[in-house]
Amino acid sequence: MKQFTVQTKKFKMNNLVSRYKILFVTIILFSVCSASNVLTKELDRTKRPMGQVAPKIKLPKIQKAKLTNGLNIWLVEHHELPTVALNLVIQSGSDHDLSQSGLAAMTADMLDEGTRTRDALQIADELESIGASMGVSSSVDGSFASLSTLTKHFDKALNIYADVLMNPSFPDKEFQRLRKQRLTSLMQQRDQPPAIANNSFNFILYGSQHPYGNNVTGNETSLNEMTVDDCENFYRTYYRPNNATLVIVGDVSLKEVSSKLETSFANWKKQDATAITIPEVQPISKRVVYLIDKPGAAQSEIRIGYPALARSTPDYFPVMVMNRMLGGQFASRINMNLREKHGYTYGARSGFSFLKGTGPFSASAGVTTAKTDSSLIEFMYELNKMYAEGMTVDELSFVKKGLIGGFALGFETPSQIAGGLQSIILYGLPENYFENYLTNIEKISLSDVEKVSKKYLDTEKMAVVVVGDLTVIKDGILSLRLGEIEYRDVDGKPIR
Repeated sequence: MKQFTVQTKKFKMNNLVSRYKILFVTIILFSVCSASNVLTKELDRTKRPMGQVAPKIKLPKIQKAKLTNGLNIWLVEHHELPTVALNLVIQSGSDHDLSQSGLAAMTADMLDEGTRTRDALQIADELESIGASMGVSSSVDGSFASLSTLTKHFDKALNIYADVLMNPSFPDKEFQRLRKQRLTSLMQQRDQPPAIANNSFNFILYGSQHPYGNNVTGNETSLNEMTVDDCENFYRTYYRPNNATLVIVGDVSLKEVSSKLETSFANWKKQDATAITIPEVQPISKRVVYLIDKPGAAQSEIRIGYPALARSTPDYFPVMVMNRMLGGQFASRINMNLREKHGYTYGARSGFSFLKGTGPFSASAGVTTAKTDSSLIEFMYELNKMYAEGMTVDELSFVKKGLIGGFALGFETPSQIAGGLQSIILYGLPENYFENYLTNIEKISLSDVEKVSKKYLDTEKMAVVVVGDLTVIKDGILSLRLGEIEYRDVDGKPIR
């Protein structure tokens, strides 16, 4: 009887709790519905919401200094996390390779392979022991050495970083290993249609006498002829403090690090770096179709473009906005057409490579072999449509919202901020470039887009490069009569 009474009390208690839960949920639902009704009454869904003015972005102040040896220091304080990011920007990349393509990339890769007091394993072990990471790389426009460390280990990390930058030993054993890796990679690239298309496209647009026409990692001839001495000479010529800027972003102040930097880089001496002029490139006068045979290729690789613009162009913002809709995002016209509508490809795109010199425009995709000619038709359709008509009001609004909405995501960490400052330094942009970025996007008009479309998307003055199985695709391409036909080998060189 007692047990029955206890169970009865438990049942009543549970029943009471359940009722309260139902009442609570009912109140919440009623509140939500009421709020929804209020919002619905206030919101007129028959009218397009008014766009807001682009927000003003105020980035942290750039503090500057110059060491005795001429090394420029840019520092931004960022105290949200106890970390520091360093990025050395050297104004010499593969555009300084001259007659030895791949030299800038090889020099960068050799830099952290050993110093006079540490070998590569010691460098890696010491960095790992403090949770730091370091990397040295190069691009067409510059060479870079990055470091990321906890603030409490800054002194030790800086010691390793400075040692790598000032005292590389260029061990021959590591040089031979890296060269062998590169030669193997080149052999692999010659069997990969995407790599063939990219390398050949650049060679066709610029030729072997222009730095943009060569593979940044080198070619078989240049790598076989390259020596450790060549890397050391490139390092001694261009890795100079007065040819570089050190960007520091993180949980430090300029006062804290100035004396440390002066001491760490005291033995790094200034020296005039050899000045170069990036050659002018001849514009394309008429459309030519270049066919490269890759028997048995599962897909055809298409590249359409020409030498277009340098980063210094005043048309940068309208061109960027225009290209985002053309082929610079997943929901672009080109991708929606070739991928979503027709299913010819997994992804199609377009882009302008803004370099110190005249960088290329390219529209590209790997497409189903049987639909190579159809894909070319759709590429030309989208390029010509943008050339003739520009963008719509809705497209311009969509692109602006995407660019403005994603802008702040690029400045969340010290490394991201350092990367942004790297662009300003490398291309000589205004220091308030990012503060005015959103305003420059917001003020782009349909008229601006129409002007740059007509100025930079004339398909009659573009090269069309197709890599694929010519026994399958040639007749279809010839029937399109896109222009004069030339046959090239896998390096992009003419076939007699």
